[in-house]
Amino acid sequence: MPVTFKTLQDEVKRRGTLNQSGTTFDTAIKNVINWSLFKVAREAPWRSLRRKTSFNTVASYTTGTGTAAGTTSSTLITASSANFLTDGVEIERKIKLGGSGTYYYIKTITGETSLTIDQNWAASTTTAMTMEVLPQEFYNLPIQSSHRLFMWHEGFGYPFRMNYITDQDFYQHGVYLTIKYIPTHYRMWGEDTVIEQVRQPSIITLASSSTSDTSIPVTVFGTVSGYPDYEIITTNASSGATASSGNKIFSSVERVVKGLTTTGRIAVTANGGTDNVAVMPVGDTTSGIRYRKIGLYPLPNKVFPIYCQYYKDPYKLVNDYDVHELGEEFDEVIILLATAKIKAEQNLQNEADRFFVLYKDELLSLKTVNVDKIDWFPVLRRPRSSASDAIVPGSNLLFRQAGANFGPASRY
Repeated sequence: MPVTFKTLQDEVKRRGTLNQSGTTFDTAIKNVINWSLFKVAREAPWRSLRRKTSFNTVASYTTGTGTAAGTTSSTLITASSANFLTDGVEIERKIKLGGSGTYYYIKTITGETSLTIDQNWAASTTTAMTMEVLPQEFYNLPIQSSHRLFMWHEGFGYPFRMNYITDQDFYQHGVYLTIKYIPTHYRMWGEDTVIEQVRQPSIITLASSSTSDTSIPVTVFGTVSGYPDYEIITTNASSGATASSGNKIFSSVERVVKGLTTTGRIAVTANGGTDNVAVMPVGDTTSGIRYRKIGLYPLPNKVFPIYCQYYKDPYKLVNDYDVHELGEEFDEVIILLATAKIKAEQNLQNEADRFFVLYKDELLSLKTVNVDKIDWFPVLRRPRSSASDAIVPGSNLLFRQAGANFGPASRY
């Protein structure tokens, strides 16, 4: 039978406070158990937290080409046959208009057939130019994914592990951001709680999937009128499923946090429901729920799945019946670490040290059987890669074992 959050609390209280009566330590014990859970989760790539998922790339968008219109010295572009909102075209994608050699960024999407670009249209006024919204560069990784991950695809016809590159190295190489091909690299550029940014400045609207989630405070952090700002919006006082809107107009959103545990999921939307800004899960206050963002290079020239293997950051334990995601083998190590911290906070250093030694011993035991060894896998390089990139040192894998398509150019 799984050990619940309440069972963990009782055991830490028994060991850490000698089972003192009352509720004096209850909040502290809950906090220290969650702290211990997160610390243990970061200690190693635990097999129980390994996840695998995929997402599809988004190729060029050309619906409406031939009907695009722009006015000199204006940022407004219209395309009478386009469906920007329905088809989910996102802001910050590059757009190529007519015969102009300039690539613009989409700044806002103001309707099904209209958008604004990041700088004034420099060419002559026209009403029938071609239009291409370049492939989507940025994507969300799965919720709660940690920094320990790798991605691959079969766009070349065989499994290809993508290469990670930092932003600084990426821009230092003088890359062309408009190249379309099968992506070979990815970079991680941030994280937030937002699934989709607002496509034009808008008030924020809340609605829960449960009618019982009444008067739940939700704080929205972002940009209002060009300045950092926030607003506390509460769900409807009579029915949580009835939409409730704020008053401030957000041009971007960085973080969304709800103040109380909920029965249902709270959907956070903008622009009349066309923008799904965030979905706040059942239960937890979601202060730790986040999405990591990645950018692909080159821009994907077709739609195909990219696979991601990652290690999930566990959710915070909130309700007494919650069960942590590491698995029952990890119950003891969490209890020992939490007890050591409780003892240390009570200035009982000798006892704290004793429990910490027990924690380290239990952690070492867990690592012998529960840790993935993915970093030991040899990495096969692309055809005609340089000799310096030939192979992971110490892998003992020869190129003739890997096949004819791998190895340095000198081999050919």
